[in-house]
Amino acid sequence: MITTARHLKIGFLTFDDRDQIDPTGPFEVLARIPTSNYRFYGTTNQTVRDIAGLELATAAHLAVVPASTV
Repeated sequence: MITTARHLKIGFLTFDDRDQIDPTGPFEVLARIPTSNYRFYGTTNQTVRDIAGLELATAAHLAVVPASTV
């Protein structure tokens, strides 16, 4: 169990031509953890487009993901 004293950092790698449900589905569940932070990371610093053209902004490039992010 995650206690409120511990902050949970969750990162999700996303890239072009995925279905938006791939990153947003887990977000709907994991973002409800009171001490969590959920961020999207990409293989570029640009927004990514899903298979239907929806644009998703990334927090940062994959190369700068903090080591403590799962």
